[in-house]
Amino acid sequence: MRPDAAFAYVRDLIERMTGVRPDPDADGDLPVHLHGAQFYVRVVATAPNPWVQVFSVAVADVPASDGLMARLNEINGYIHFARAFHFGSQVIIEAEMWADDVTPANFVYACRNVAAATDTFAPDLHKSFGGRLLFEESKTSAYQQGELPLGPLAQGADQATGPAPVEPTHSNSITPYL
Repeated sequence: MRPDAAFAYVRDLIERMTGVRPDPDADGDLPVHLHGAQFYVRVVATAPNPWVQVFSVAVADVPASDGLMARLNEINGYIHFARAFHFGSQVIIEAEMWADDVTPANFVYACRNVAAATDTFAPDLHKSFGGRLLFEESKTSAYQQGELPLGPLAQGADQATGPAPVEPTHSNSITPYL
């Protein structure tokens, strides 16, 4: 798929799902308010295989530190089909997919996965490292908090061989929010 076709397809998909045609922001990202929270979508225009990033700003205005980087690395051991990282002064939680694989179901799954990971880990990051809970601030009354489908580490780690599992705010159900 050509990058321009991927961008047009994703923009049309967002409009069909939300009823609002998003305009790119200053970074070229498409802001999307879906299921009661703010997400961003970026089409990475690499030929011949562009990909799509769905992300939230979990924590804004948070400086980089060794402790934060270590915590993000640990978080990435718990989440699947997404990742957490620090960029600029923000902690981003992002899911990626090939543009050819973007379907309404895959797009919604990516949003749910990003939201569940953000809900699970952003409060602790904020408490430990400061900043603003930007994703939390974007939520409306329509938002329903979900559960993160955590991997094997969530089932219980041996204290001698690995880190203790993060205690998510919900059960370890594989049901993302909504």
